[in-house]
Amino acid sequence: MNIYFLLALCFLPLVLCFAGFKLFSSVKLSSLVLSCVFALIAVLPITFLQFYFSFLVPVSNIPERYGILVLFLKILIFNGLVEELFKTLFIALTPAKKMKFQHFFICTLLFGLCLASFESAVYFLHNLQTASQRGAEIIYSLIFTRIFTSDLIHMLCAGLCGIFVWSVRSGKTDLLALIFAIFIHCAFDFFLSFTGSIRIFATISIIFAILECRVRYQKFAAKKAAGSTEENETIIVFQQNEEPGEKRKKLSSSAVVISETDPEDLKKSKKSTPKKDFHNDKTIAGISLKNE
Repeated sequence: MNIYFLLALCFLPLVLCFAGFKLFSSVKLSSLVLSCVFALIAVLPITFLQFYFSFLVPVSNIPERYGILVLFLKILIFNGLVEELFKTLFIALTPAKKMKFQHFFICTLLFGLCLASFESAVYFLHNLQTASQRGAEIIYSLIFTRIFTSDLIHMLCAGLCGIFVWSVRSGKTDLLALIFAIFIHCAFDFFLSFTGSIRIFATISIIFAILECRVRYQKFAAKKAAGSTEENETIIVFQQNEEPGEKRKKLSSSAVVISETDPEDLKKSKKSTPKKDFHNDKTIAGISLKNE
């Protein structure tokens, strides 16, 4: 069993997604690298807390000694709250001032996948001694299972945390995105702790995470587009006084002349109402659809 090959296998999804995001999107390389760096930093406190409390209260002993409800609460706190809140914290620390929402979302997905890859490596090293005694099958099964389950759930929940962070920065807080990330992750780990057909609900959790991530992304992207349209609309209303026959100054192509007093009509108006000063005024109003 080649240890280095197995470690590389843990990071294979990260390498493939990193290359795919760089080739097929316009996200800056520095943004992708920073996402991975912050994910690596986030692994340290998460792993420490989880392994420390797992030795104090082993998950395998909870259902027999305390019941299913206590098991659910433990997973909710140490897998749902701890992991997703730390994800949110470090995603919020990632620089994103000049980044588009789509690019930021991609970076959060990479953040989650990077964290999951490092977590897989930690689990691999932790179970290395057991795997060497029982054969290589258990470690290959662990890595490949995590690639299509745990890696995916980390990636999607990080995407929801990223949507929450972006919504807070934009002043339209979407707290449900964070709540869904916590409870989806909790549900996945909860059903995965059992054996038998009940594990199918862990797969359902992944499907629900995909749908929820897609729905909330599209919903917030639509709000962002609507907000940008409103911000780009500028109404300009002004008057331009000029003598009859004077050439009007050229306006931008987006300006629309609403009303204009003709010089001939002006002369007639002066004759009919001599006391009122009808200077040749042009009332011009325009709407600029885009700020250039």
